[in-house]
Amino acid sequence: MLRRLLQAFVLVTLSLPVLAQELAWSGFGTLGYTRSNRDFAYQRFIDDGGSLARDSVFGLQADLRLNPQWSATLQLKAAPSLQHDSRWDLSPAWAFVAWRPHDDWLLRAGRLRVPLYLHSESMDVGVTHDMARLPAEMYLIAPNTDFDGLYATRTWARGEGELALDVYAGRIGTTARFSMRDGVPPLLPAGVQFVDITVRSAGAVLTLREPDALWRAGLHQTATRRRNGQALPVRFPFVPVAPGLGYYKVADELPGPPLETTPSVRNLVFTLGGEQQLGADWRVAAEFARNLQRDTELGSDSRGGYLALFRRIGHATPYLSVGALRSRTGLLDWYRRLTANPLPEAIPGAAQINAAQRAAAETNYAYDQRSLAVGSSFAFDPRQKLKLEWQHTHVGRVSVMVDTPAGRETPHDTSIDLWSVNYSFTF
Repeated sequence: MLRRLLQAFVLVTLSLPVLAQELAWSGFGTLGYTRSNRDFAYQRFIDDGGSLARDSVFGLQADLRLNPQWSATLQLKAAPSLQHDSRWDLSPAWAFVAWRPHDDWLLRAGRLRVPLYLHSESMDVGVTHDMARLPAEMYLIAPNTDFDGLYATRTWARGEGELALDVYAGRIGTTARFSMRDGVPPLLPAGVQFVDITVRSAGAVLTLREPDALWRAGLHQTATRRRNGQALPVRFPFVPVAPGLGYYKVADELPGPPLETTPSVRNLVFTLGGEQQLGADWRVAAEFARNLQRDTELGSDSRGGYLALFRRIGHATPYLSVGALRSRTGLLDWYRRLTANPLPEAIPGAAQINAAQRAAAETNYAYDQRSLAVGSSFAFDPRQKLKLEWQHTHVGRVSVMVDTPAGRETPHDTSIDLWSVNYSFTF
């Protein structure tokens, strides 16, 4: 569907002399450098060697207005690939046709973004917010928030502001990333693995926009499956091998009772966020998400969010933010069961079984972390911002945002300090 939409956009663009009333071009970008005090990777790219990949992004957008009712938008974004850690991809972040049958209604079809967060629509445009990096405890709860489908918006005037109801449905083919410390040689190599998945999503979001406030609440449902058709486990049966010894069967190749599986897993996600001006110079923002996992005891079941306080001082806006993200206790317990009690090496096949259990644990979205960030943005003008930030993150039992180096214990009960400098612009 997306390919057909892009072809249609090109054909319409070639017909501009006849059809178009207006064609507008715009662009944005962020060049960001981040470094940590740890030699392992955090959030894919951040370590003590420093990286430009975590926060850098560039985009170009064309908005085509055919008449007061019909328009089309195409946004191409250059960013680190979702399928490879050392490659950049150019991909359509937005590619849709819009119809406004009435001032209060807007209908869109194509590549769009799930309104999951307070800043979903502008999360790639760094000049629209003051934080060097939108808090990972909220903004990394989903591997990708784009979708191909339908999006309807109904608005109501409310004093000087407006109330909007968004309803959407669609699907996206995307990639989930996992870091394997040991892998399961020779079947699964150690290192980073990318799994192709398909996510179907639908939801409703209510947004209130006022001159000094922005509030948003949403209810979203997703269904995720692997694109290769492989079923997903519901739970792992325990297989005893001796008194006080045993393992969890995590693959059909291992001895034991059959695995209980499901073709897809569903998640119900509730989100709530707000940003409120406090007087002339103070501002507070907060977001919260509750992700309820269905169909399996594994996968992703968590709660997370952040609270941030901003103070405008001339062209500078210093801020302080705290965030936390924690998986359900049952999911963290599964991680412990699969990694904490390996079989003794003297048992035949123990090495393979232990590696398989660890690999199964590392494919779950398990989180137990919190962070504190202090930083400031400096606005040269409405189109340019420089941002500086120090962030202190504490990882408790485990965090899938951390890559475990080969042969090392998985980082836990430890802290990571990050230093970031970003320059964002629009044109």
